[in-house]
Amino acid sequence: MTVHPWLLLSSRPLEHFEDARLPSTASAFQTYASAWPMPASATRADAQGRPCTRWSVGGDNLIDMQGAQLTVTTSSRNMTPLYWSADDHGNFVLSTDLLIAASAWVRLTDCQLAVREEAGVRLDGRSSIQGIDRLPHSSRLEVVLHGNQARIERSEMHDNLAMQSARYDDALFAGQAQIRALQQSIAGHLQRPAKVAALVSGGVDSGLVAALLAAQCPSFEAFSIGTPWGNEFDDAQQLADALGRPLNRVELDPQSILLALPQTIRAFAHAQPQSVEIGVAITAFCRQLEDPRLIFTGYGSDLINSGLATGDGLAEDIRSSIAIEVNKTRYSSELTSVAAQACGSQLVHPYWDLPVLRTALDTCPSVKTTRGREKGHLRLAAEQWLPAEAAWRKKTAIHHGNGLGTALAQLIDATTGQSGSAAPLYRQILATQLDQAVRAPLAPLGAEEVLDRSLQSIAHRR
Repeated sequence: MTVHPWLLLSSRPLEHFEDARLPSTASAFQTYASAWPMPASATRADAQGRPCTRWSVGGDNLIDMQGAQLTVTTSSRNMTPLYWSADDHGNFVLSTDLLIAASAWVRLTDCQLAVREEAGVRLDGRSSIQGIDRLPHSSRLEVVLHGNQARIERSEMHDNLAMQSARYDDALFAGQAQIRALQQSIAGHLQRPAKVAALVSGGVDSGLVAALLAAQCPSFEAFSIGTPWGNEFDDAQQLADALGRPLNRVELDPQSILLALPQTIRAFAHAQPQSVEIGVAITAFCRQLEDPRLIFTGYGSDLINSGLATGDGLAEDIRSSIAIEVNKTRYSSELTSVAAQACGSQLVHPYWDLPVLRTALDTCPSVKTTRGREKGHLRLAAEQWLPAEAAWRKKTAIHHGNGLGTALAQLIDATTGQSGSAAPLYRQILATQLDQAVRAPLAPLGAEEVLDRSLQSIAHRR
């Protein structure tokens, strides 16, 4: 059983969301939520001692409500985005969930909304649903209610991920600096009381996270995910043996992967195949866990350390490649933890924490290719923590495909009886969920029904 978490703010009451209304806060805005973590203190005081309410979204996006004023500040990472819409009649909605934002907007304005024909990742303020916008990273939105009107001001803030430097110009020192940042990141996340797990593949990225985790939390559980189309169990086993931890091998069957598609697509709020196929395996894994866990991954290292270069080649311009990939990731939502939260777990991507990001961005490009290998500086420093074979093992960046994307597309084609039907199915899943959200926002369809309806819709197009 999964419960998709969301938070919704509206300038006016929403009758169809009444059962999800939260107790009154120090604000004129209506607040609704489902399975969303409550603020540590629902009401706090600002610097002047006035009551206000603060919500944190994705760790560092902030929503502050005080009287008739709402202020939203998005971070440079923007891992879990915020969706919003407003008009000249005082109607305003803001939500952590695209479908909930769309549903609320329909209730307020009686308009018609639809999924865009091109429902993939957009590097701008548009979402996958026409009429609903997505707040970009490093921005500020201020909304002030005046009777039946809403004054809205938007501004850009400093983007602290836009700059790269050559501060760390020694390979070993640069790798060690990043490892120290990883250690601090892991220590901070371990403050949460929870069972701790790490996803490992046997490569340097997840291997380093697991090794550093073992030093701080020796009882953590190591998991490796496999599918009928491939696994990395042997490499992961070698790593687990070196760390003195048993390896839990999780083999996902095709049906469990298909059933994880609706949850993944809703969390990502778009239907871009590559991103969906990156996230669906972890979603399927979280759906099978009997007990919630704090799950550490090695995701993000390829983005910030090599610009997605692999063991078979080096990026021609590492700085440019890294800048492009970091920016894409701030719009793809593929590092959000929302899908895992729907299963009660929490994903942690230490390489995407700001101190680790900053260290990587301040590393001289030349040392990132030490010994002619991508992430050479990190591999060199990792030798102090991992077997040399694991530190220098050639792995394919997950964004370049790990076999799952191609095999899943073939499975979907076989299921629908049509070639090239994966992308249309992903879009239809989002459209099916939108239709249900508009009809009954507090009664979402189960994964089986979303998948069945979407497959039927695709089949009827033949």
